[in-house]
Amino acid sequence: MTGYRTFLAGVLIFGGGALGAEIALGIETTPAYSARVNYQLQCMGCHGADGSGEAGRVPSIRRTLVPFSLVPEGREFVLRVPGIAQSALNDHDVAVLLNWMARNLSDVPLPDNFVEYTALEVSRFRHNPLTTVKTARERLLRNLLTR
Repeated sequence: MTGYRTFLAGVLIFGGGALGAEIALGIETTPAYSARVNYQLQCMGCHGADGSGEAGRVPSIRRTLVPFSLVPEGREFVLRVPGIAQSALNDHDVAVLLNWMARNLSDVPLPDNFVEYTALEVSRFRHNPLTTVKTARERLLRNLLTR
């Protein structure tokens, strides 16, 4: 343990600062990037550069994110899908990312009464990931069509 303490002290003394201590302790830190960059790093691999997804594999968010975001069960669904629920981003960055996606990747215009996602809301739902995403999505789409 003494060697470890010496190493940690060296990190702090020789310019590692708080980040160096976090690295030395093995604490993961997620840098705060812009929402666009977070989309590129966290979402684009599956949903594509424009959010159109991959037919038969990954659904498009272009026509569904905003309608889902307008109803409580839709918002909960969005926050529980695996890409959000298991993201390395913190709750604040997830909220910022979803709001950016709604504004920049949606074919559906944002209504004047659009309620932005918040870190508190993200925190409430994302820690209970969906296990039946396809079934939940189909049910949500049916419910939205009957409104």
